[in-house]
Amino acid sequence: MADVPDQMFTPAAAALWRQIPNWAQKKLLANVWCPRCGAMTTITAYQGAVVKGDLVLTGVCSTCGGPVRRLIENEN
Repeated sequence: MADVPDQMFTPAAAALWRQIPNWAQKKLLANVWCPRCGAMTTITAYQGAVVKGDLVLTGVCSTCGGPVRRLIENEN
């Protein structure tokens, strides 16, 4: 998992997240759309859950502090 100790994941989400290489995790975290900023940002203080088989990260925009989400589709 990414080197951020305070992240919370459901067990299923943690299992999916661990399957993603560390370099790809970093790219996914740094490529999140913020509707408040209207731009790409980095997600911080994120949590992970599995929704309909896909991994969803819910967290905070590193620029404005607004809520953001990142969908990571399950390729299986």
